Parts: sequence; structure tokens; C-alpha cells
Amino acid sequence: MSPVTVSPISDIAVVTPSAQVIEKTIPELITERADTFGVSKDLAQAIAFCESTTRQYDEKNLAADGTPKVLRGIENSYDVGIFQVNEKYHLKRSQELGYDIYTSEGNIDYAMWLLKSEGSRHWKASKPCWGNKVNQTA
Repeated sequence: MSPVTVSPISDIAVVTPSAQVIEKTIPELITERADTFGVSKDLAQAIAFCESTTRQYDEKNLAADGTPKVLRGIENSYDVGIFQVNEKYHLKRSQELGYDIYTSEGNIDYAMWLLKSEGSRHWKASKPCWGNKVNQTA
């Protein structure tokens, strides 16, 4: 896969081998990665929307350098990013698999890996939101 740079808000710039930059939105990247992993893009989009309104970063919570910090859960501050991946349960495994859940791409890819490997059980708390949006038995 081509190197990816993440903007602090919600778009991702994919740099192709010819150094051409292609801007992708988070929903576009979720759709692309769901197709790659062979999981339901509708389910992935619905979960991402319900978990974070499809945001990786919190524009209201700035680091010392002025860039937004990663979005953290309201109910559980160990939940991070677009798919609100829980650090307590998933940080070590995500790192072992080579995914950085603190980046948009890493958060999406680890979530796609979870969906492919274990289904939607990790997002059961938000199922009342996303369960009505997709035809999914989870």
C-alpha cells in the first residue's frame, strides 16, 4: 500500500509512487479498506458513524503544538479514534499486527481486521445505533 499522510481533521492524502497526492475522506477510506478486508462497508460505515461521527481527531482538544488530539470516548477514555478502539483490550494486539490505532488509517485497518476476524461484537454497546442502519446479524 502507498504511504499515507493524515491531516489532523478528517481527510487523508494518499501519496502514490509517482508522488501524485490523492485526497480521500474518512468514509472513502473506510469503504476502500472494507472492500480490501472483505467486510460489509455498510456495517463499517455505520459503526464508525455511531462510534465517533466518523472522526479520528477532536478539534476542540488541542496538543501543545496546536494540532487536534485523537478523539477519546465520552464513556470510556480508553476508546480512541474513528472506531473507538479500546486501548486496554486492543493496543498490544493492534501493535503486534502493525496497526497504529492513533492514526486514521491504522484505526480503520485494525477495525476492519477485527470485523473480519471476530465480527461486530466489539461494538455491541453502540449496536442500538448502528444495528438499525444495516441489515446485519451480529
